[in-house]
Amino acid sequence: MRKKRVLAVILVVVLCMSLLASCGDKAKDTNSTTNNDTQTADNSNSNSNSSNDSSNSSSNTQTNNDSNSQQQQPPPAEEVVFYGVCTFEETWWDPALYMGLNDANLASAIFENLVKLQADGSVTPWLAESWDVSADGLAYTFHLRKGVQWHKGYGEFTSEDVKFSLERHLDPAVASVNAENLQMANIKSIDCPDPYTVVLNLNQIDVDLVFRLAMYYGIIVCKAHNDRDGLESMNKDPIGTGPYVFDGGTLGLRTEVVRNRDWWGEYTGNLDRVVSTYISDTNTIFAAFDNGELDSIGLYDREKMYEYQSKGYEVSYNSVRQLLYIGVNMQLPPFDDPKVREAFFYAVDVQYYLDNLFYGQETACGTYVPPTCKYALRDYFKFEYNIEKAKQLLAEAGYPNGCPMTMWSVNDALGQPPAIIAQDMLSRAGFTIDMQNVEFGVFIGQVRDGTAQMWVLYNDTDTTGDGVIIRYMSDFYPGNNWCGVLDAEYDSYVAAGMAAKTEQEKYDNYYAAQRRLMDLQVVFPVATNSMGRVSQKNVTGFESQADMGWRPTSVIKS
Repeated sequence: MRKKRVLAVILVVVLCMSLLASCGDKAKDTNSTTNNDTQTADNSNSNSNSSNDSSNSSSNTQTNNDSNSQQQQPPPAEEVVFYGVCTFEETWWDPALYMGLNDANLASAIFENLVKLQADGSVTPWLAESWDVSADGLAYTFHLRKGVQWHKGYGEFTSEDVKFSLERHLDPAVASVNAENLQMANIKSIDCPDPYTVVLNLNQIDVDLVFRLAMYYGIIVCKAHNDRDGLESMNKDPIGTGPYVFDGGTLGLRTEVVRNRDWWGEYTGNLDRVVSTYISDTNTIFAAFDNGELDSIGLYDREKMYEYQSKGYEVSYNSVRQLLYIGVNMQLPPFDDPKVREAFFYAVDVQYYLDNLFYGQETACGTYVPPTCKYALRDYFKFEYNIEKAKQLLAEAGYPNGCPMTMWSVNDALGQPPAIIAQDMLSRAGFTIDMQNVEFGVFIGQVRDGTAQMWVLYNDTDTTGDGVIIRYMSDFYPGNNWCGVLDAEYDSYVAAGMAAKTEQEKYDNYYAAQRRLMDLQVVFPVATNSMGRVSQKNVTGFESQADMGWRPTSVIKS
């Protein structure tokens, strides 16, 4: 009865937060020039055919039809066009202004970094073929790939581009939002001893420097482009070294890229052109996909994923650095009592979430740090669902007839279903829930001010996990430390990790910090969270990316 009741409520709430979504072109007449999306290719075909006709007619007017047929060249292959759709309104193409890789839907196709973050969490060479770290850990020397060309004839990529790309984050005229993400204050100087060597000299040891350089705030841009065309050009005509070249668009409406024939890397896909259009309405996106107008769409809607799977579509999943979790404020009654917090932990049935909300596509978590983050303690916490034990603990804490409390959640399609399930579970264990489903701004105000007793939320973090580990230090309450963790032991572990001189030292202290917080039972990590992608049956090759972007280089449209 419980399962039917909860799922019936959830079905009313359409869980449909679409992120990156991609779509494909319909069958086209290769000689038509009326379709804007094929204008370039069609004009090229037309010019080529005209040239051939002229050449054939002037070569020998007396040749017979068979001879003419042999001399004519076959028409060029049709351009493979891939249409995309993004559900957020892009406002810039300049990477210094990105607050996430998805701020520009095709950023990962246009731009590249010195290094690349792989799906397994490792960092591998990219524009830098290798790097060395000095014995004192204060100098990183990157050896750059030779012969890499900037788009549209801006010359060869060199060490001066790296220096320019990083230092522009400190230029007030650029108004970068990523200087802190890169920890630019810790970079004392950047040296370019030759065109293919760049040295970053640090004030203090930073064991995660290369991880930061692999993120969107480490994107390398073209110095010559800025010098020749000015700062404003960076947001009008983005120039990169990547596999696709910017080919026009309108911010907030449309971005278009074409294959970079001079790219230094290797394509495994066959897309010649990718077009991304802004569409905010998910029903419109679903209808377009159902009509065969879209090649692929990204979505969080589990019901919709299941629906497409049942129709024979293949749905793939790309893990994001995000968890569904339930949190409490240990400074507020009743959660200032350890017995009540322990009862709360026994009352959450993780397996129910995995089976009925996530349809078996997610996993339980070992800590409050997403498992795709570098410093996640992946196998520590093991959930135990025990309703009777929860009731016993509440009785011992003085709540034999029910423990009243308020639970907060965001009143959108993503936040309500897990909150409804949590309300049902906790009620069965003896908690009396006053559910508050509110706008996101109101929700943030409650938890930041330290007035929320309990909440349900999807939360994400940076690639290393530092952000979510540091936030629970005493100094951040009230504020980012929503759980009211005022614990000297936890603070000491985090502080030691932040000051670590080696990766191993940072691992040891961050692992200890996570064990301590999990033992305090203030954050219950329910499950991982992924973005699903459903594709038409003629589209294959999507690969999971650690930075949550997508690369057209591997996609095949048959």
